[in-house]
Amino acid sequence: MSTTMTETKKEGKREEGLALEPRLGVGLPLLNRLRKEFDELWNKFFTEMPALWGAERTDLRWGFEVEDEAEAYVVKAEAPGFDPSDFNIELRGEQLVLRAKKSEKKKEKEEETFTASEFYHAMTLPPYVDVDRIEATYKQGVLTVTLPKTEEGRGRKIPVKG
Repeated sequence: MSTTMTETKKEGKREEGLALEPRLGVGLPLLNRLRKEFDELWNKFFTEMPALWGAERTDLRWGFEVEDEAEAYVVKAEAPGFDPSDFNIELRGEQLVLRAKKSEKKKEKEEETFTASEFYHAMTLPPYVDVDRIEATYKQGVLTVTLPKTEEGRGRKIPVKG
């Protein structure tokens, strides 16, 4: 980011503002943080006001985050209630598609109930992902997808001389 100074001739006023300089991959952490804050507000609104529709408290959108680590991007998605075999993870061009489906029928006394759960999230791959080494695990309700970086994506450290 850089600071810019603009002056209008008509009024002689000076305005200071911020100008964004586009750089590959730089905005990813900022966008992730913005999305996380939006998701938290969304969840707070819908989970703390169940009386509006007479439902019990429930999370309508599970947590999702992307961490930028040295060797890989790590995607973590809360998806409780599934088994690893319920997931279908695909690459479609530059899109990573995460999906899970589960349904079950129960018959108790005179009632038959049908329950269905579905999880879906699609995201554009970050730059420099080695698509041949992507791995996924599911433990304790959290789906973790590791997107290893290519050599170019890992970058290199630049020493600072004094």
